[in-house]
Amino acid sequence: MLSGKLKREASMIKICCRHQFQLQSCEFGTNSSIGTRIFSSSSHWKQVRFHNGSSRKPSTTLLPKQYLDAYDPKRFDPLTHQRNDVLFNPIDGTPPSADSHPATPKQEDTYDKSAYKYETSWLGTHLDRWRSDPSDFDLYWPISTNEELQNTQSKTKSTKRVLWSNWNADLVRDRDKSPILFQYDEILHNEDKCTEKRLLKALYQYGLVLITGTPTSTDSLPEEVMTEATKNATNSQERAEDAILHLASMIGYHPLQTLYGSGVWSTSSYSSFYNSDGSDGDAKVGSTADSAYGSTSLPLHTDMTYISNPPGVQIFLMVQPATATTSTFRGDQDSTIITPKGQSVYLDGFAAAEQLRKENSDAFHLLASTQRRYRCIDDAEGWHLEACGPLINAIQRENDWGPVTSIRHNDLDRLPDLPPYPSLTDNSNFTTFYEKLLSAHAAWDNILRRDEMRLVIDLECGDCVLVANQRCMHGRFAFDGSPFPRVVMGCYVGLDELGSKWKHSGFSFP
Repeated sequence: MLSGKLKREASMIKICCRHQFQLQSCEFGTNSSIGTRIFSSSSHWKQVRFHNGSSRKPSTTLLPKQYLDAYDPKRFDPLTHQRNDVLFNPIDGTPPSADSHPATPKQEDTYDKSAYKYETSWLGTHLDRWRSDPSDFDLYWPISTNEELQNTQSKTKSTKRVLWSNWNADLVRDRDKSPILFQYDEILHNEDKCTEKRLLKALYQYGLVLITGTPTSTDSLPEEVMTEATKNATNSQERAEDAILHLASMIGYHPLQTLYGSGVWSTSSYSSFYNSDGSDGDAKVGSTADSAYGSTSLPLHTDMTYISNPPGVQIFLMVQPATATTSTFRGDQDSTIITPKGQSVYLDGFAAAEQLRKENSDAFHLLASTQRRYRCIDDAEGWHLEACGPLINAIQRENDWGPVTSIRHNDLDRLPDLPPYPSLTDNSNFTTFYEKLLSAHAAWDNILRRDEMRLVIDLECGDCVLVANQRCMHGRFAFDGSPFPRVVMGCYVGLDELGSKWKHSGFSFP
C-alpha cells in the first residue's frame, strides 16, 4: 500500500537530505473538497455569526492561524483524505528525530503565508466545536417554529439537538404534531433517500424515533404462544428480522455484534423462544444474563454500560405486547390508577443532565467528573465485562462544562464507587466523598422520576422504536408472565457507524 502511494506521488515527494525523511505534498485546484472559498486566513476577519444566531467580536471568534494553516487542502491527499505533510522515513516508516521536526509557526507568521479560504459554515462549525457552549448545540422543546422540523432542505450544519420533555403517547403518535413519527411503508419505498435523511435528522435531534406498521412475521415464535392479534399481524411478506436489518443499514450500515448475538436478538419471558437451537442449524443462543428477559419492571437505563464504547442505537420492535394484567397500583406522585402491562418508558438523558445543571451545578460537576464502574457477568456463556465512565459525559472547558455528549447510566450494573486514591499526606475522611456522591445521585434520580420527563407509551404490535443509546434512557413497566409472552426483537448499531451517517448528512455535534 505504501509502495503504490509512493509511485502515485513520486513527483510530489520531497526528501529531507540530512535525515532522509519524506514530506508528501499535493496541490488542490480552486474547487477543493472544503467548498467555495469565502474567508481567507490572510484577510481581515469579519464578525462570524454562530449557529444560535449570536455574534462575537473577531478577538473572541478567531480560530488559531496554526489550526487554519494545518487544514489547508494542500496538506491532505485528494483521494484518501489523509494528511500528506507528515514526516517519516520512506523505507521503514520511523518518525523523524526531535531536532528535524519543523517549528510550530507563530500566530503572526501565518497571516501572509496562507491564501486559502473557507466557507462561513465550515468556520462556524469549527468555532462552535472549539467554543463548546451548550447553546450552540441544543434547543428546548417546544421549539418556536415548525420550520426546523419540516424543512429538510435547510442547511443541516445549523441543525440543533432538541432536548425534549412533557411528551406523551398521544403527541408522539399524532401525524400532524409528532416530530419523531414514521411509517414503515414510507421508509421501505425510499428511492430518493429523502425519508432516510428525515429519519437520521429526527434521530439526531431527539434521540428517539417511532416507526409504525413494521413487519412482525417471524418463524422463531411458535404459533402456540401467539395471541390472535399477533397471528393476524404476521401475514406480511417481509420478515421481522429483515425489517430490523433494513433499518440498521439505514442508520448504521450493519448491526453491531455483541454478547447478545451477531445480528437480531429477542427478549422474551418464554425461554424456549429466546434461548434455543433451531433445527435449521442457525445458532439462536445468546447471553440471557440480563433482567430484560424477565417480567419485572426495569428502571430507566442505557444499555451495555459495561463496555468501553456502548452501542449508539438500539432498535426495538414490538412483536407481541404483553397481555393485560388484572393487578393495578396507585402512582406515588398522584392519584392515578395504573395498570402495568409492560408499557415502555423513555427519557431524554441530555434534557435530564441540563436540568440537573440548572438545579444543582455541584451535583452535575460530581457526576461528570467521577468515574464509575459497570459490570456484566454471564457464567453460562463465559462473559465478564467491565468498563468505567462518568454518568454524564460533557466537554470540559477551562472553567466549566460544555455540552453533554453522552450518558452512561444503569444502576443495576453499576459497581460500588471508590474515591480518588489519596496521597501519602492525605488523611481525609472518605465519608465526605460518599455523602456528596450519594446526594448528587439522589438529585439525578429526582429528575428521572418526574412525570414530565418520562414518556410512557404502550407499544403496539408493529411499533418499532429507535433509541440513541448514549442519549436516551429506556425502561418498562412490569407485566404478567402469561402463556402469551411479551416479545421484543431488535439489534444494536455502533456509535461510530451512527456518527458516520450523521456526519455524512452534515450534522455537527460536539
